[in-house]
Formats: sequence, C-alpha cells, structure tokens
Amino acid sequence: MREFLSGILPKLSFSSSSRELERYTREAREILLYSESLDSIPDDSLNSNFQNLRGRSDRTGMLLAMAITVQFCQRVLMLKPYDVQVMGALAMCDGRIVEMGTGEGKTLTAALALAWHGLNGHARAVTVNDYLAKRDAVRLMPLYEALGLSCGYVQDQMGPELRQQAYQSSIVYGTPSQFVFDYLRDNQAYQFNSILQMEHDFILIDEADSILIDEARTPLVLSGEGILDASLWAELKDFVSTLSYQEVAEDRRTQLERAVLDGYQIGADLGVDSKHQDAYLADQAMDKVEKFFIQRGLIENSAEFWLPTKSYLWRAVMATVKARLLFHRDRDYIVRDEKIIIIDQETGRLSLGKRWGEGVHQAIECKEQVEIRAETVELGRIALANYMSLYKIVCGMTGTVASVAAEIADLYGLKYLPIPPHRPLIRTEWPDLVFMTKEAKLAKMVEDATRIHATRQPILVGTSSVEDSEALSARFTAAGLVHNVLNAKQDENEASVIAQAGRLNAITIATSMAGRGTDILLGGNPDYLQEGETLEQMQVEREQVLAVGGLYVLGSERLNDRRLDKQLTGRSGRQGDPGSSRFYVSLEDPLLANFGGDTLKAMFTKMGLGEDDYVEHRMVNKAILNAQRKKQSMYYDSRKTGLRQDSVINMPRNVIYGLRRNILSVGDEDAKDLMLGLIDPAVDRLLTVYLDDFASFEELWDVAGLKTKLRQWGMSVDWFDQLFNGSMTPAMNADKLREDLKQWVRFDLNARMRQVLTIDSGACRTQYLVAIDTLWREFLNSSEAIRSGIHLRAYANEKPELSFKNEVFKAFQDLRAEIPVAALDFAYAAIRQAELELDAETAAI
Repeated sequence: MREFLSGILPKLSFSSSSRELERYTREAREILLYSESLDSIPDDSLNSNFQNLRGRSDRTGMLLAMAITVQFCQRVLMLKPYDVQVMGALAMCDGRIVEMGTGEGKTLTAALALAWHGLNGHARAVTVNDYLAKRDAVRLMPLYEALGLSCGYVQDQMGPELRQQAYQSSIVYGTPSQFVFDYLRDNQAYQFNSILQMEHDFILIDEADSILIDEARTPLVLSGEGILDASLWAELKDFVSTLSYQEVAEDRRTQLERAVLDGYQIGADLGVDSKHQDAYLADQAMDKVEKFFIQRGLIENSAEFWLPTKSYLWRAVMATVKARLLFHRDRDYIVRDEKIIIIDQETGRLSLGKRWGEGVHQAIECKEQVEIRAETVELGRIALANYMSLYKIVCGMTGTVASVAAEIADLYGLKYLPIPPHRPLIRTEWPDLVFMTKEAKLAKMVEDATRIHATRQPILVGTSSVEDSEALSARFTAAGLVHNVLNAKQDENEASVIAQAGRLNAITIATSMAGRGTDILLGGNPDYLQEGETLEQMQVEREQVLAVGGLYVLGSERLNDRRLDKQLTGRSGRQGDPGSSRFYVSLEDPLLANFGGDTLKAMFTKMGLGEDDYVEHRMVNKAILNAQRKKQSMYYDSRKTGLRQDSVINMPRNVIYGLRRNILSVGDEDAKDLMLGLIDPAVDRLLTVYLDDFASFEELWDVAGLKTKLRQWGMSVDWFDQLFNGSMTPAMNADKLREDLKQWVRFDLNARMRQVLTIDSGACRTQYLVAIDTLWREFLNSSEAIRSGIHLRAYANEKPELSFKNEVFKAFQDLRAEIPVAALDFAYAAIRQAELELDAETAAI
C-alpha cells in the first residue's frame, strides 16, 4: 500500500499544480486584457477606482486591483508585467511559495501581490539583507504612491522614530531579523503607542528557501542590556569592596522575593547566603548604592534607580557583590590565557565557552583584571516558523524550492507552485568533472577558464568560502586572468560588480550568488551604465556576448544542497539567453570527504586513475546527489527538533505576550483595577508557599516567612498575629484567615497606592509589566537550561522530548502562579520609594 501511495501522490500533486496553473493562466490573461482597456483613463480616476476596492476580499475585486496595478507599472515604472509574473502574483495572493527562475522578474511580481494586500491591510516583504530591502522599497515606491499606498523599509541602524514611521506604511520591506526582533521588542514595550507591529496580515518572503530553510536552523534570540563599560565595572568593584558583610541563615524565599527585599535586618551592608549562592543588601546599603549612581550621573534621583530602564544597574551591583563574596578563583573558575573559564561544579571539568549571565561573568573579569567582554541578556526568542504563523497569509518566491518543498510544507504548512519561464531555458549544463585531489581540480579550472576566456565569453566562478575564493583568485592572477573577487557581505558596490559580470571578457569570482538582488544581463546591466557609455553600445555588446555563448558558470565544488548549486547556475541562461555551466568536484571537498568519498576513491584507484585524472560519469553524479541528500537530512532533523522545542515555548509565549498586550491597552484606572484584582491569587499563592495551603500540620508551616513577606510589603506583623490567632482559636478556620488577609491587603494597597499614582498615574501598569518581564526572563533562562541538558534523559530511559515538554509546562505553571505575587512585590517597592520621598519632603519643611 505504501509503495502504491508513493507512486500516485506525485501524480496527484502534479495534477493539482496543473489545475492551479490553468486557472492562474486564465486569470492572468483576463487581468492583462482588462489592463489594456484602461490605457485612456487618467491617473486620478484610476487611483480612485483602486481605492474604491478597499475592504473587498472577493476574487473579482482582487483581479480588478491587479489590472489597475499592471497599468500603473507601465505608466510609472515603464515596465509591462509578463503573464507569468501576474500568475506568480496571483499564486502568492493565495498563500503559495512560487518557483520562478532567476531573471524572471520576481521583484515586480512581488509588487503586484503586495499592492493588493497593502490596500486591505498591512503587507510586509522579507528580503535577505538590508540593501535589498531598501533598494526594492525605493525602486517600487513611485508605483505604490501612484496607487495611493505608502511604502517604507526598516534597517539595522534605524531608531524607534524611523521604525514607527516605516511600520505605519501600507507596505514595509525588511529582513527576517528586523521583523522578528521588532516583534520581540514590541513585547518588551511599556507604552502601547510604542508597539510597531500592530497587525500581522500578509507577509511575502523573497528567496523563500534561503530564509525559511537556511536561516531557520536556530531560533532568533533578542538580547539586551549589555550596557555597562569597563570603567564602571571597575568603579563598582571598588565601591562594593567598601561594603561590610556577614553570613546569614538560610532563607527559603524565592529569588524574586529576595531581589525586592525591603527591611531585612542584618548587622552589615550585605548579607551572604553561601549555601544558595546568593546575597542581599540591607537598607543602609541601598542608600549607598543610590548615592553612588547619582554621583556618577547615571541617575538623577533615587526614584530613577528603580525604573525598568535602569534595571541593568541593579543587576550590575548584585553581580559585583556575588563576584566578590560568592565566586572564588580555582574553585568556581580559573584564569587561563587572560580569560575566565568556569569550573563545572558537578564534574569538576572546565566548561569551555560558557559564561555566567546577569553580569556575573563581567564582574569576575573585572575582579581578575582581564578583558571585559560585552554582556548579553536574553529578553525573548522565537523560531522563524512560529513568527510566520502569526500572519493570516504567508507566501513567498524563489528560483529553487522544489527540492525542499516537502520540508517547507512540513515546517510551515505552505504549498509550492512552479511557474513556467517566460521563455524556454536553453542553458547547457555539462556533466560534473570529479577529481581525486583538490589540487588537480583547481588546475583544471584555471585551464578551462583560460580556454573559455580566449573566446571573450564572460565567466562566473562560484566558490563556497572566502578561503577558496582567494586561493582560486591567486591562481587566476598567476595565469594572467584579470578578474573581480566578491567574498564579503553584499553592498551596493558589489551589486554594481555583479551587474557587469555579463560583459565581454568579464571574470567574476563570488562566494555566494543567493540574494545578490541584481541581474547579470549579457552585455551589462543598463541600471549601471559606465561613464560615457550609451544604451546602444550596451546593446551591441549584448549581441556579441550572445554570439560567443552567453555566460559560462564554473562551480568550484558541489555545495551541501543542490538548491545552492542551482542558485549559481541560474545566473546563466536567464530569459531564454544561451549559457553554460559545469561543476568541478574533488574527493577532498567537504561534502564528499564526509559522505561517500572513500568509496569513490577506492573505485577510482581500481580504475587506475591518477591524481591528475578526472571522471565524468552519471554514476558519480548520482553519488554526489546522494551525499547532498544525506547532508540535508541532517539539517532537516536539526531544524525540526529546534522548531519542536520552540513550539513548546510558543504556548507560554503567546499567553505572556497576550497578557502584556491586554495590560498595555487599558487605561490608568483600569490598570489599577487589574492590580487590585491580583490580590486574591497573590494571597492564595502565599498561603500555598508558606502554609502549604493548610494541607499539612501546623508545625510544618513557615509562618515566620509569611510574616517577613508582609513586613517587606510594609504591613504590620502585629496585625497579622491578631488575624492569625483569631483564625486558629478555638479551632482552625482557614477560610476566615484567607478572606481576612485578602481584605487587609486590598485595603492597604488601595490606600497606599494613591501616593504613587499621584506621582505616576501609570505606575500600576508599569509594575505589573516589570513583574511579568522579570519572571519571563527567568523562565527563558530555565527553559534554556532544561533544553541544553535534556538529551541526557535518554540515558535514564526517558523520552527527551516528552521530558522537555513536562518540565517547561511545570516551569510555566510556576511562572503564572508567581505573577500576582511578583506584581505586588514591585508595586509595594514603588510605594515604599514614594513614601520615603514624601518623608524626606516633610522633613525638609
């Protein structure tokens, strides 16, 4: 049965694609025909007709809108879309990944789809780099503006104001990292009007296979708050060394409770809990810390120290305290080659490459007077697939997707559709030449390049690394072959070099041809005319290049994926032009060295081949293809595992981000009500933590811990004793204590919060969000720790994937239970600060 299905499913898929292509072909012809009938209509009228389609979602409306867009392409851009371009746009409007060969005009195809969705929502276009995002947005902006749409783009160096302006546009261009990091930053915002991505309607991905497959192996992680420079770390070290300390008894409270501790009575500035590797600051130490930062101009007053934007200062202080008192050289770490290396406390071995978080590693580097490396703090993470799932419609386009279509369907739920070329492909693809050694391969490449160059035919050489491109360049130079080398990141200068790679006599060596964003046109690209050159001269040169056979592509090795090879060869034979390609492979290349190279070498040896000989055979080509499939299978498993693990985090992430968005969207008075609404679950949580929710014997309760918590909130312990004793006699009345405690906290918080709200009307919202963010970062750190060691569960006959889900779910349950308590912790910390300021003002009168 399985064999039967495997034979019939490709036929069914092909039949489905054929039906879709027939429909898109028919619709494209209707669009182009209707567009021609609009020639005599003035721009204003045409624009009004386009805007009148706003709000429509029917097929007819889309076809009319696309016909108007095609007409404006001719008027504004002087480009008439081909029928295959319109077909590609229609397919993408339906959420397809379309395969269109290099040079088929994908940029204009994307514009047709973006214009329709930009009319009815927010459309975003994903490119592989910042240069292409800016280039496409600027190039197509006149078209969008003629349609009455706005267009923007986001870049790496843009500030919040420019980003806000860009996201207000109907159509926005950017890279995957820009969009994802802006989304993660949105969920760190403390003001609703600072959110950039309000909606997720439509997203179109250029070079879809590269972005969805090659760049999606690991989740995108937003890091931040690595702000302090080396000089301040040094000043902090000197300051902390002046503080007195003493060892304190074991404290059973959570880390968060200790972090916002107020009123802990010790006889020194610092309390040290060596057992739990923790330390506390007494009240007098708090005052000293605030004065320290005020004197250095990092804050203006004590209140500013407790703002969310200044939380990194508190972390730096605590990191320096811990570095001084809790982490010891040759026990917790060693110093080797001017670097701090952690000693694993479980195994006693060195943990090479690992670093402590929360600023501890930087503080120890300062302590040991070695180079202080930048600190990073994880603020959020998300896999690209889970980010894409936020959008109502996801689509894309690329020249090479067929080989990974099944993986894209599995990971993203997206179907692909091959669009036929505008003109038939006539490129000649010569069989691979396979050599025993890399040296022989390179020598043959130089020999063939010299022979081809003698005909004046342009040559494009693809390499896999900077090292290989430089080695080949040296050989070309020695052979007298003048050439250009591109092995750095794409920029505008490189784009101009690529644009001229189709000229007579041109030789270009490039490490990567994916995402260059510039067509190699035979005879040269008109967009990059050289000084004193005319279009007529370029056309003459084009005819000369056609006569010698078009662009010749030489591949220096087969890469890990056949798609990457096709991206290189696709530069030749665009739009029906002639062209040729050949790959040169050695058994020493990384691909074959790891997959099947030894078997081929043994076979070559038996055939009597020497090191300078080569093989050109279909069986060898099949072996290379099998090696590429094995390599991609490994990558696929890695990507799928990463996505599964991120998907476990996705549910908690959606819950937390949804909660934050709700809090941000309410007014100040409603935010206060939300804070008061946390009292009941907070009290229930405290009774569970300290009194075991009355389920165990009274002797096991931590009444002292509960009283310390209430003292931390500034509440009367004597009053609590009255409530507690009144509920315990003559018999325990747990419900009475619970309700009395809730009423007391509600009355106290409501009364004392007024002073804070007078100073900052949004204080309730801010403190609630700070609590969520603090716990969320702890959750991410915990989840990462679980993930990094989860594979070891297999040795205990556990299923790692199931264990990961269970432990993350438990950690998230704890997070949700802690949120009400944490929010009240931060709220009472703000109240305490406001009361201190009021006392100071009263004393000064």
